[in-house]
Amino acid sequence: HRLAGLTALGAKISVFEGFDDRDALARAVRGQDFVYHVAGATKALAVESLYAMNQRGTAHVAEACAELSNPPVLTYISSLAASGPSQENRLRRESDPCEPVSEYGRSKLAGERSLRQFADRVPITIVRPSIVIGPADHDGLAMFRPVRRWGVHVTPSLGHHRYSIIHVTDLCPLIIRAAERGRRIVANEDTAESRARGCYFAASAEYPTWAELGGMLADALGQRHVLIVSVPMPGVWGVAATAHAVSCILRRPFYLNLDKAREIAAGSWTCSPEAAADELGYVVATTLAERLRETAAWYRRAGWL
Repeated sequence: HRLAGLTALGAKISVFEGFDDRDALARAVRGQDFVYHVAGATKALAVESLYAMNQRGTAHVAEACAELSNPPVLTYISSLAASGPSQENRLRRESDPCEPVSEYGRSKLAGERSLRQFADRVPITIVRPSIVIGPADHDGLAMFRPVRRWGVHVTPSLGHHRYSIIHVTDLCPLIIRAAERGRRIVANEDTAESRARGCYFAASAEYPTWAELGGMLADALGQRHVLIVSVPMPGVWGVAATAHAVSCILRRPFYLNLDKAREIAAGSWTCSPEAAADELGYVVATTLAERLRETAAWYRRAGWL
């Protein structure tokens, strides 16, 4: 859905089966003004697969750009997971030291750090989206479907934790602005200023708890009632462990796995949208409630619900 959003804004899309074909990468970036690296692995059977895509694949894209005499602006779509969870009552900011808690987050941070090695040769900007919702998203469907089918929304017992969310329709213009107007990263990340330079969180200015999100999902689906079921963290770990075992048997990774459980247990995942507002002039104007209604309507039209 991010590709569709970028295409709607005029971006030219090239799709690769992998990032080891250096010649194909060189041809793709040659003559371009902007390169948007949106590919990434969010789940995998082996940790190595996460790093192969999120770290080495990212480095290969940067290397292809660096080999040009006039390299394009490279915009890398990372993740809030690379930065880490937020402290209670304090939004995470780009200047904070990165403290990822999952292998996915660590692999995305490794991708960011591989880009810093090219910062003196390629103009690079990093965008870190929070939770992304939108049409054609199977992971997001998992939030809507239980509410629609059974009137149930499951939340971890850590009910006071809050989350940043952004709709893909709001994310894509931010990505474009980051490429066109954003600052560029520098090689080191030793200071707060150097960590923040050229990095932008992508999020709305609403921070619901997971239970509050359940009520918003019910409203978006036009349902009068929803039962919020709180599951203790041992139960979450148990389900994640079972899903991991089944995924190993079926050789197919599941979204809820041990790595995702680490993120669930870590606390709130909120980030400040101020840098994007101050430096890019971009503010998410549409409410989360409206974006949830739009997403629910798309799922209905597609027959997914």
